[in-house]
Amino acid sequence: MYDADACSAEKEKSLTDALEKIRAINIFVLQMEYELSMKFLNELYNKLIKFKTCSDEDARYNTGEFSKLLMAGGLGSFKPDLVRGWYDVMSTYWGSIEARRHLHVFGVLYAKYIKGEGNIVSKGIKKDIVEIVKESLDKVKVYKDVEINLKGIKKVNVEIYMNPFSELKEYWLYCPEIFHEAYCGTSDDDFRAVQSLLYRKVILRFIEEQIKEGHIKRSDDNKNANNNVLLFSTSEVNTTLAIPSVVEDEYKSDPVFKNIIVHHYNHTIVPAGIPHYHANMFSGLNISEEFSDTVHDKIVDLTEITGRVSDVITGCSVMHTNVLKDDIFKKFKEKVAYDDIFGNSEGAYIDRWQGEEIKGLIESYMNKTDSKNYESLFNSLEDNPSFKKNFIAELMNAKRQQKENFIAELLKGTYGKINFTGDELRTNNIDLLGMPFFTFVRRLVSYKCVDIVLDVISDAKFNEKIIKNNAVIFIGGRKFDDYGNRQEERVKEIISRDSGMKEHIVFIKNYDIFNSSILNQGTDFSGMLSWKGKEAGPTGYAKAQQNGAPTIATADGVIPERLNPAKRDENGNVVEGNGYMVEYENFPSQNGEVMPDKISLAEKIDEACNDYKSENYGILAFNALKTGMTKSDVRNQAKGLIRIWAGAVKK
Repeated sequence: MYDADACSAEKEKSLTDALEKIRAINIFVLQMEYELSMKFLNELYNKLIKFKTCSDEDARYNTGEFSKLLMAGGLGSFKPDLVRGWYDVMSTYWGSIEARRHLHVFGVLYAKYIKGEGNIVSKGIKKDIVEIVKESLDKVKVYKDVEINLKGIKKVNVEIYMNPFSELKEYWLYCPEIFHEAYCGTSDDDFRAVQSLLYRKVILRFIEEQIKEGHIKRSDDNKNANNNVLLFSTSEVNTTLAIPSVVEDEYKSDPVFKNIIVHHYNHTIVPAGIPHYHANMFSGLNISEEFSDTVHDKIVDLTEITGRVSDVITGCSVMHTNVLKDDIFKKFKEKVAYDDIFGNSEGAYIDRWQGEEIKGLIESYMNKTDSKNYESLFNSLEDNPSFKKNFIAELMNAKRQQKENFIAELLKGTYGKINFTGDELRTNNIDLLGMPFFTFVRRLVSYKCVDIVLDVISDAKFNEKIIKNNAVIFIGGRKFDDYGNRQEERVKEIISRDSGMKEHIVFIKNYDIFNSSILNQGTDFSGMLSWKGKEAGPTGYAKAQQNGAPTIATADGVIPERLNPAKRDENGNVVEGNGYMVEYENFPSQNGEVMPDKISLAEKIDEACNDYKSENYGILAFNALKTGMTKSDVRNQAKGLIRIWAGAVKK
């Protein structure tokens, strides 16, 4: 018989043991794509209105555009969520002072270009938005004349900033000559190597100084044997260059870095996310001779170097972990780890992504049920049918309010120009609030399958169903190349062919970290599609789950762990499940990839529309919320990785 209390006690002990083992270790999270906190972005937005005379619309636009500078990718593997998860777990057991003292993050404040879009353009302000950001941050260090001697750049100055609205030790490096754009060029662009080299030089110098000056302490009253350990958690292979042993310079043999552990966190499967350098950069970067055999086929194999210097390697999901073992890090599969108690599959940080209305509902029922955590809350609701029924009714009301907020922002132009106005909707008696919303809004790259959704929508018979079901399908997201432009044009073509689709398909042109939470809080169904075997995470579904939105997805990445397809009784009533699983085609397409099955996708959207009209939707939304807050909570991933770190510590 399953003993929940015994299981909980076992998990608790495993976590406290792991935390005890790492409690004196200093952890350095290396991520060259690290966003500022939502608190800072909100304050920047306020400053633009109150001190820079921006309109609300321009302030929101400028803040969103700035947020794009810091992230080349989408919003999937969102590292600030995981860092907050680590901090929350550590502070619960150690207290906030010690959690902050041992956790350090290094990001980059990019200066000029938005990846895939070009030069950042502001509205309604004369001063450069990055300059406004810099004056709003705390400058903590300046390094002058840092030697580079690569690609025509000899020496540069670097400034280091901290976020005044964060209790965490988060640092951003600013150098416009080198950090002009996140992940500039393609995956083999040698200027990325220059960026990584400067990143190395600055963070290792800063860490060394902080230790020698006593700001980073390496001793503890508990006489823990791990007092001198520095744990580097690298994100993607480009940050491997920052590991002291990789480059022949003053840091390789520095006694400060004598006792380190390297955790490599891989975020992606696709080749575009796994860069390499051209062979001539081996000597240009002065990479240590012990890695000379990693030069082959005219490239420096960063994956090979990463595998060698890492003590442990993790991925984003069970499926991704298996890919790392069987393919990407096959030579180092004994280093690839997955936690067997908490797991270390990706999630989302509830406090950042959940809407205020649902937060209030959760807090109210936590008090009513005297629940200490989310798991006990949902167990209490499951054990009390009348409480659960009332909760679902209140959840539907909270979701409705959040959807109203999304619609208001949509009509204000927050997500770019759309097909209709509020006046047109009122004239035609169209009530968006009562129409089921489906959001397929992601990073616009081919393997995330927006084109597949548009193929389905382009079918005349499906068009009729969409209109009959009164559904609205949102397409779009973050553009990177012409693929995104082509999808936007296809949306226009669909509406041109059939004006009846005008209110039923919306292209989200302007999507960023600042406005994305409102969309995820307001959607009714969240879509996650991919070519088979190409997803590592993702987490967009989790952000929507935490707002009670069922998922429509293909079984890739973390999805099989978090999506339970709807199951029904003989009357068609949902008895369990939190979404809809879209099947894959049986055979590869012309490009060799296995695609989502279009007929299956159309059927699942139609099925979801029918559920939306009945009590089935409340049940699915409740189950989605439960999954989002118990399984998709990023703090579970944080706990799993803490246990993995503890396992990497020498006994």
